[in-house]
Amino acid sequence: MEQQTPLQKYFAQRVKNVFNHLHDFDLNGDDTSLHDFRVEMKKLRAVVKFLQQVYPKQKLKRPAHLLRAVFQEAGEIREYQLLQQWLEKHRLKAIQEHYFPALRLEQMMMAFRLRSDHYQADFKEIIEHSAPFVASTNEILAEQYFVDLNAHLQEMTNGDLPATEWHELRKRIKQWLYAINWIRPEEAAEKEPSLSYYNKLQEQIGQWHDLEMIRDSFAQKQIYLSQDIDVQKDFNIAAEKLNHSMRYRERQIEEMLSRQAA
Repeated sequence: MEQQTPLQKYFAQRVKNVFNHLHDFDLNGDDTSLHDFRVEMKKLRAVVKFLQQVYPKQKLKRPAHLLRAVFQEAGEIREYQLLQQWLEKHRLKAIQEHYFPALRLEQMMMAFRLRSDHYQADFKEIIEHSAPFVASTNEILAEQYFVDLNAHLQEMTNGDLPATEWHELRKRIKQWLYAINWIRPEEAAEKEPSLSYYNKLQEQIGQWHDLEMIRDSFAQKQIYLSQDIDVQKDFNIAAEKLNHSMRYRERQIEEMLSRQAA
């Protein structure tokens, strides 16, 4: 029997995990299972994205589309969860009750749970489409892809990168963190010093981006126009806390980027 490539092993583990986590969420409807399911979807999307660099994009259009659709639905729940957690942490009950009620999150979770059979069918189709490409991909192609990713990341982190590019940088880092598993262990070990740096940097950017999402959600709801006194008080507190937290995260990211550039 022909030995599996690192990419094949990685893909097989993702397939096993994505069905396990979806099953767990279907049974329990809990936050942890949904979070783990989203993480596995990200990893599967990374594989499909790589395959689209190797093969004609049209051949992988269907699995890419299905993955994106399910991921976006799960992402909407995650964003609402983050909003809820942030509002509860800072005790901003007026904003929460008027604009982001807890009942809405329960409804979103239930709707997602009710579609679990549909998602299972989607993932079976995704795997049927993608597995043959994974099996036929020479590991040299995965290694070259990782080398290219690594060079691009070094280029992005060695300059004065504006904040408008930080989210894109984070996506590239996440792809790098997944792709390191598709190369030989001895080659991956050589990147160990970069692993810690990139992981911490993407976490910092992720926390900053979450704050941006909260700020954007407030703007979309036009909370600043509310005539309710309690909402106005909460909004003033929220704006101050958001600005303070975002400035802190921005300084952290800038410091990390300058350290790499040096």
